[in-house]
Amino acid sequence: MLWEGYVSSIDFREGTEMMLNLLIENRTSKVLANIKDMLLIDKEDQQWLQNYFLPRAMRFGFRTLAIVKPTSYFNLAAIEEISTGIREKEFKIELFDSVKDAQNWLSRELI
Repeated sequence: MLWEGYVSSIDFREGTEMMLNLLIENRTSKVLANIKDMLLIDKEDQQWLQNYFLPRAMRFGFRTLAIVKPTSYFNLAAIEEISTGIREKEFKIELFDSVKDAQNWLSRELI
């Protein structure tokens, strides 16, 4: 996934749902999210991710997420809050400074 600039709540949720559909269609469990240039995940969207999307996505096999850290302080704080809210032992989430580092980690992670 690649997110840049300001993303409306509708676009964020639709894009996230598209990612889940691709994950299911391709029978994969790993996602790389490059949000380096994304400005902010709205508070309501953060709650939607934690309370609705991630639990549902995990039921479909989503297990591993590599995130390229945003340069926006506020979005980084949002991501860190979401990450700490995920306490599922079956789900791994890591933050990286570059796409290459995220790809390397994903390639080493077992499904």
